[in-house]
Amino acid sequence: MAYPYRHAPGTEVSGAVMSAIFNHYQRDDVIESLQKHGLDYFEADQWYPVDQFINLLAEWSESPAFSTNLVSIGMAMTYHIELPDEIEALSGLEKLMLLGDMHMGQHRSGDAGCYRVERIGESAIRYTENTVWPDDMIYGYIYGAARRYLDRGVHFSVRYVKDAERQDTGGGSTTFDLIWELQ
Repeated sequence: MAYPYRHAPGTEVSGAVMSAIFNHYQRDDVIESLQKHGLDYFEADQWYPVDQFINLLAEWSESPAFSTNLVSIGMAMTYHIELPDEIEALSGLEKLMLLGDMHMGQHRSGDAGCYRVERIGESAIRYTENTVWPDDMIYGYIYGAARRYLDRGVHFSVRYVKDAERQDTGGGSTTFDLIWELQ
């Protein structure tokens, strides 16, 4: 199947967040591909064209470990996001409700897509997203955020909503549920 994610001409992504790629691949294994896409070196405080990363991920999508690596990258992204003080001061639940805003804060110009975030229960949040990023990367992003922002020891799960369309199979959006145990 062809890589299904859309390009976002003119959209830029924070180098800090995308440095998660380097933390979850063996650089020697992918340096040639990184060089080909102009991503063998970048600065955390700079902005880079999203399409460079989309092209890189499209090339890597043929790898058997691609899905696992995307989840790992998504999880790491949450630790590379620098939050403004006013968001840093919020509760973990409030931060989880702002994941879409955090996503938007790591992009500028163009159209990187968006999230619809809704509380669907006392201990559940639904995320419907139509970003430029692969579903498994977003799964990892939500999982990593839950691990970072929920209280230590809280058991949780992230699930693709059953029978909902998914971007990775040609749908217009993907929906995830984050569910946790009440303490």
